[in-house]
Amino acid sequence: MLPEAIKKARLQRGMSQMDLVRKVENIYHVSLSSSMLSRYENPNTPLPNRISLPALFALTDYLKIDLNSIATQEMNNWTKNYINKN
Repeated sequence: MLPEAIKKARLQRGMSQMDLVRKVENIYHVSLSSSMLSRYENPNTPLPNRISLPALFALTDYLKIDLNSIATQEMNNWTKNYINKN
């Protein structure tokens, strides 16, 4: 959900990871590295370690990603996985 949305929005803007890192740092003063962004874009990174709140807000604001929609999708997936395991 979120990793795919970040990567898709970045690529739609024709930006490299480094381009996005620089924009976020310059506009929002949120420190990121391209390796952190790579981890944020990786859907296999476990959710608790996925992203910091300042980075989340800066990236989604700059990339115009709807957090409400992402949160709903993430919770639906989490609920499905949790119910299926129990």
